[in-house]
Amino acid sequence: MTALSVGCSLRAYFWSIVILATLAFPRSAVANGGDLPPETVLQGFVKPEDGRVQLLVRVPLVLLSSFSLPKRGPGYLDLDHVDAKLRQAAAATGRLIELSADGALLAPTTREVRLSLLSDRSFASYSSALAHLRGPSLPVATDLFWNQGFFDVQLEYLLHSPRPNISIRVNVAPELGRRIKLRLEYLPIGESARTYEIPGASGWIPLHPRWYEAAWLFARGGFIDALAIDRFVFVLCLVAPFRKFRSLLTVIIVLAGLQALTLTAAAQGALADVDVGWLPILSDTALAAGMLLLTIGNLAAPSLRRRWFIAALVGALGGFGLGRLLTDAWQFAGTHTLVAVVSFNLGVALGEFLSLAVAFLALRLLFSFVLGPLLGVIVLSALVGHASWHGMIDGGRELGRQLGNAGAASFWSAWLVVALWVAPALLVGAAAYFLPRRFDGMPVPTLLRALLGQGTVESRARTLHAAASPSDPAS
Repeated sequence: MTALSVGCSLRAYFWSIVILATLAFPRSAVANGGDLPPETVLQGFVKPEDGRVQLLVRVPLVLLSSFSLPKRGPGYLDLDHVDAKLRQAAAATGRLIELSADGALLAPTTREVRLSLLSDRSFASYSSALAHLRGPSLPVATDLFWNQGFFDVQLEYLLHSPRPNISIRVNVAPELGRRIKLRLEYLPIGESARTYEIPGASGWIPLHPRWYEAAWLFARGGFIDALAIDRFVFVLCLVAPFRKFRSLLTVIIVLAGLQALTLTAAAQGALADVDVGWLPILSDTALAAGMLLLTIGNLAAPSLRRRWFIAALVGALGGFGLGRLLTDAWQFAGTHTLVAVVSFNLGVALGEFLSLAVAFLALRLLFSFVLGPLLGVIVLSALVGHASWHGMIDGGRELGRQLGNAGAASFWSAWLVVALWVAPALLVGAAAYFLPRRFDGMPVPTLLRALLGQGTVESRARTLHAAASPSDPAS
């Protein structure tokens, strides 16, 4: 063995260890607000009136820990010396919950601040919340523990048009992401009230969206949801052993099309008459099972025609999971539901096409300069196969538990409805049987072939294939 080959082998093993260590790094080692509850809810009201807009917000005191509110005794707030800190918290609230009108950022003015007990229910309506904020403060002798109550604030903004298009952005505790939610009631002039539940880090949300605002909002949401890590890893496993980009693109188009069918059906209420609370678990379990099958195929005998069938089935079941996300976002569509559906599906498809392009390019670079095709596929398949096995087992256990709690009648009626929507995926997947063998292209060497000593045969076959079809682009 030459020094050059030894150096290449050592480099490949080194990068294998680096990749394994990176992917095995525990996410729990990163600070994520573990001392807070799984969901922290703020309440708010937005009401334009007389050239101004009022924003009333109720914030759990646990989110004010960074302000070091003065305390007394075992941890009670010192209400006699807390006003200055509350004014600072009010100014911070105005910076972290932003309002804009017709695209221009509005400047807040603090009008009132109050502390409230956990038992206070004044934020049940706008009028009672405003009366509470303008009413008397808590007696200074009140025993209010520093993290067991609410901070209430009234912010006022000057408007420059009689009927502004108001948008809101929530940046409270951005490290918590969507664990922060603002339950907001918008009370426009001369119209019925609208209620929203806005997760943190959602960007600007128009409270009365125009069609193009709804289109952008839902296209962006679908694009981001399509780039979830588990979905990207599925695409990565699907792509790994293949070099023919056009064939891979066709498989992703099949996945996206069948996914759009079930996604739209779920969001439009096609399953509303049956109890399918277990469907998201089924979707996640099917994705994990699909990844496991792909990793096994990567190590043995990868076939893009079989992957066509897997992608069709995973796409159809995955659409039910994405449909739940679209249903949660309906509140932001206003009167533009058709625009929202089309835009969300378009965003999901664009996200999946981008995932394919990134995965294809990243794997080609990895195989060419770091690990080599055989070792690269083995490392990727081992990591993903291990994780997907546990995900499939855990998901199957939870799915069995939920199905066991469902009544027999509701179970079979729900399965019948789901089967009707999955049937097109089975038909489209079965069409892969009629695809020509050249659809696969020439995959990279596999572990099974290497163990059987067919590496030389594989190399010769690739050379003959390239010589036989020099004008056929391989990627």
